[in-house]
Amino acid sequence: MKNLVVFYTYLFLSAHFHLLETYETTESSDFNTLQSENSEVDSTILKLKETISQLGKLKDVEFVVTLILGSLAVASNILILVVTVHYKFIGIAQVYMTVLAICDLCIGIFSSWRLIADRVYYWSDGLFHFCAYTYWPVSGLEAGASTTASLIAMTLSVDRCFACKYPVKHAEVCSVRKAKVLSVVVGLLSFVIGLNYPLRIKVIKRMSNELNMVPSVFTTLGQDPTFVKVSAYTEFFFRFAVPFAVMTVANTWTIAIIRKSDMFRRSMDKETRSAVNTPKCLTMTVGLVIIFFITQLPKAAFLLDSMIFSRAHRGTIPFETFVIFGNIFTRFNSVVNIFVYLSLNKEFRCTLIKVLKVCKTTNVEISTMATASTQTKDKQEDPVPSTV
Repeated sequence: MKNLVVFYTYLFLSAHFHLLETYETTESSDFNTLQSENSEVDSTILKLKETISQLGKLKDVEFVVTLILGSLAVASNILILVVTVHYKFIGIAQVYMTVLAICDLCIGIFSSWRLIADRVYYWSDGLFHFCAYTYWPVSGLEAGASTTASLIAMTLSVDRCFACKYPVKHAEVCSVRKAKVLSVVVGLLSFVIGLNYPLRIKVIKRMSNELNMVPSVFTTLGQDPTFVKVSAYTEFFFRFAVPFAVMTVANTWTIAIIRKSDMFRRSMDKETRSAVNTPKCLTMTVGLVIIFFITQLPKAAFLLDSMIFSRAHRGTIPFETFVIFGNIFTRFNSVVNIFVYLSLNKEFRCTLIKVLKVCKTTNVEISTMATASTQTKDKQEDPVPSTV
């Protein structure tokens, strides 16, 4: 009996202290878990702040570089358009190259305005509302201008290839009027494709300069995965997939034809060689299209990533750096065309010199007329000496 009492007493005390120990351990583990969760939240917030700070620095670099490129694109493409107007003859190739210059001019203006809006939207309510109404529509217009440039560059490469391979058939089928109509149709199609930007994204009311960009959120359509995929696939198809594939085939074919033609011309005498007519702007067209192809590759890779992975890679420093590099590299195409014109187009150089001479002569005549009118006015104002 005494042994049973001792056994149950020991069992009771063991159970009692075990429960207390269990309770204290659970309480301390909850406290430790809470501390670890708080530290994880703090570290996440710290990393987020560092990421935002680094993204802000990247946006600053993009702002400076893109603003410089935009200004150069506007100036250089205005010069191209002014010189093209003074051409003695405007052919099919000149029509397409003029449309390319207009697209590059629009890209320079629209990209510059977006970056300026990112910096000034919080200055006043009126300026914020103006930026809110124009920011994403302008983004859509920029995408439309870029899509138009891609399709026109594709059309230009096909036209020159067709002119090389079948010159007689090309003269019968193609005309300047058809080229103008096709350019307008392509522009309208690209405008419709660019509408997905203002339909998917809108600006929200937030007057803060913490981020170097206009605060925006996705609309109802922007949150619809089907609409987002259709928009991304459509833009990629018309802006990159089809133009790149067609330009690759057409330019390869054109270069092969040019090489065969050069070998054939070298075997002729000088009189026969001078009598052979070759399509104009071949070298320049190939140069423009190749440069366009190279500068659009990073943007094409970004859209392809968006189609496959959606927004999974957004927000990371390496990927955002690649996106900014792609945007800058794409806009660089709007500037480099002037150098292609100056180096490969003799007609452009001669016309540019004539335009500059005319402008210089006009300025001299205006200054001479101003000087003559001033002298005449001074003579009229001189008092006539009176005779006594």
